[in-house]
Amino acid sequence: SHRASTPQGTPMPSAPFEDYYEVLGLQRGASKAEVSRAYRKLSLEVHPDRYKGPDPDGAVARFLKLTQAKEVLEDDKARAAFDAVVDAKAAHRARQEAQEGGRRKMREELEAREAAAKAAKFAPSAAAAAAKEERERESAEAAARAELQREIERLRRTGRLDPTRPAAAAPAAA
Repeated sequence: SHRASTPQGTPMPSAPFEDYYEVLGLQRGASKAEVSRAYRKLSLEVHPDRYKGPDPDGAVARFLKLTQAKEVLEDDKARAAFDAVVDAKAAHRARQEAQEGGRRKMREELEAREAAAKAAKFAPSAAAAAAKEERERESAEAAARAELQREIERLRRTGRLDPTRPAAAAPAAA
C-alpha cells in the first residue's frame, strides 16, 4: 500500500476510517440523487455561513466531512474504491471473528485438558489406588499376625500352651 508523505519524506499518519454512507445517513448502494439530497439537507445545518450554534469549529469539521462524503459517493471511480475498502474491512472483520471463534474453542479445549490434568494429579490413579489397597491389606495382615503372636505368648504364660504337656491334660479353658 502507498502512504502519503510530508515534504520531509516522513509518512503521514493514516486518518481513521470514515464510513461515508454513515456520514450522510444513507444505506450502501444509494443513488447519486439520494447522496445529493442527503448532503444538501445535512450541510445546511452546519454550513459555516449559516451555523449559529455554540460549536462553530465542530460545525466546520462536520461540514467538511459531509462534503468529502458527497464528493466520494458521487464520483464513480472514487465510490468503487471506497466500496472496495468497505468490502475489505467487512472481509477482515469476518476473518477476525472466525479466528476469535477458533481461539475461543482452543482456549476451552486447553482449559478442559488442564482441569483434567489437575484432577489426575490430585486424584489417585488406578495403580496408586491398587498399591494403597495392597499396603492396607499387608498392614492388616501384619496387625493380625502381631495379635496372634500376643495370644500365643498369653497361652504360654498361662500354661495352656506347654509343649511338654499332652493336649488332653491341658487345664480347662480359663
